[in-house]
Amino acid sequence: MPGPFFGIGIASNALRSFQRALDITGHNIANVNTPGYSRQVADFGTQDLAGFWSNGRQWIGSGVGITSVNRIRDMFLDARMREGQADLGRFEMLAGSLKQIEGVFNEPSDNGISSALNKFFDAWSGLASNPNDPGAKLQVKLAGETLAGRVRSTYGELSRMSDQINGQVGATIDEINGLATEIQTLNDEIRQAAIQGGPPNDLLDRRDAAIERLSGLANVNTRTFEDGTVSVYIGQHTLVEPARPPNPLPTTFDASTGRLGTPPNHIDITAGRLRGLLDASFKIEGSSTVPGLKGQLDNLANTLRTEVNGLHKTIADPLDTSERFFNDVTPPAAQTGAIDFDLTVTIKNDPTRIISGVNGPGDGSIALKLSGLRDTRLPSLGNKTIQGFYRDGIADLGRESRLYNDRLTTQVAVVGQIDAQRQSVMGVSLDDEMANMLRFQRSYQAAAKVLTIFDQVTEDLIGMLRR
Repeated sequence: MPGPFFGIGIASNALRSFQRALDITGHNIANVNTPGYSRQVADFGTQDLAGFWSNGRQWIGSGVGITSVNRIRDMFLDARMREGQADLGRFEMLAGSLKQIEGVFNEPSDNGISSALNKFFDAWSGLASNPNDPGAKLQVKLAGETLAGRVRSTYGELSRMSDQINGQVGATIDEINGLATEIQTLNDEIRQAAIQGGPPNDLLDRRDAAIERLSGLANVNTRTFEDGTVSVYIGQHTLVEPARPPNPLPTTFDASTGRLGTPPNHIDITAGRLRGLLDASFKIEGSSTVPGLKGQLDNLANTLRTEVNGLHKTIADPLDTSERFFNDVTPPAAQTGAIDFDLTVTIKNDPTRIISGVNGPGDGSIALKLSGLRDTRLPSLGNKTIQGFYRDGIADLGRESRLYNDRLTTQVAVVGQIDAQRQSVMGVSLDDEMANMLRFQRSYQAAAKVLTIFDQVTEDLIGMLRR
């Protein structure tokens, strides 16, 4: 039954409730620029009823209280954002890697392999016109050295890129495992806080932010439990399981498929920055990968060895290396590719050893055939010319680079749209918060006025009893 101080209790409960609502509003305003912060709202509810007798049993309300403090969040938009971030991470890495590869080849320019090939064949054409000119032979030697040097340096840059990508794969896996530890720690803190009362909103925001960062690195799925904890999965791998230590991703991967782990425990990485790194290194559907382009340079170098040396040699003995133009080994299956592609020591030291013909002075038949190699289709290059083979590889690289750059542009717009939708739900609006602050301030003032009146009534009642 309500006592004489019942009204004071109602007013004081209202004061405390509106004070907490003002605190929550202030917390929102303070975190207006905090990434990943979710706007929080106090839900008000009536207190338990109190009964009294007046012409029968009657019920009266006992005031207001805060029933819960909720963060405003749309789980559907969160799931879409994680998916969008996963694709964005992959396209960012692929577009960046392909652009870097384009920079390595530096085409079209006077400093690329294509220009060196043109000048190489032009030099042989010049020698065919002046077979006895030492200057023409020197020009062939210099053009050959330039071509070989650019093939070697491009191959070396691609090898360094390969090492860099492998290092980034390891660093990304370490980052994923670090985020798994962070999520597991937050799981434990959230479970403990939930046992003591309502949901710990700020901890939940921090964990959601960690999961979102994780989704930009790999394909992530989650499962939420009743105690507020979550499990995190990457493919078929359980990364985080509540009440258990994190299960880190393995650091080994299959170079032929780009999958993590060792058979039969493969982990399929289908999205995120890690997928982009694996695509740049081992992408199956395209040839514009670092290993694929290195293989094309190897094929180009070995074909130049075989075809140029085959025309330059005049001695039938295949073991005689004195008349080779490019360094080579026998049999062809043992050729070393682009890594050490160069002229023979004989030609480098004495350009006069370059052979222009076999029928004495004035014969430029061999030089003419070598200049005609420019337009010869070769089975080892897929029935393409040497320059056509190289140009097609660069064209494929350019097409894939544009493709993933366009996909990146589209994905940036998609993620931006999802983020705008999500911010309209969870973001803090200073105008709305100021309006709430004014509303709670007026409510607090009204409750204080009520408390003052009840206090005066109680004082009058006590005064009457003293008389």
